[in-house]
Amino acid sequence: MTSAPSKTTAQQALKLLEQAWAYYTPMPIPVPQTEQPEQADLFQYANAA
Repeated sequence: MTSAPSKTTAQQALKLLEQAWAYYTPMPIPVPQTEQPEQADLFQYANAA
């Protein structure tokens, strides 16, 4: 069984690479607004000094 080598253009290769990358990259999980620290909490230690 012989098959001719397929020619892939650079644009097609980039498209396939982007699709593969998107498939294996996990979806970001948004943090609920109630769990995000506020600015005052972030610098609470530094402001106390």
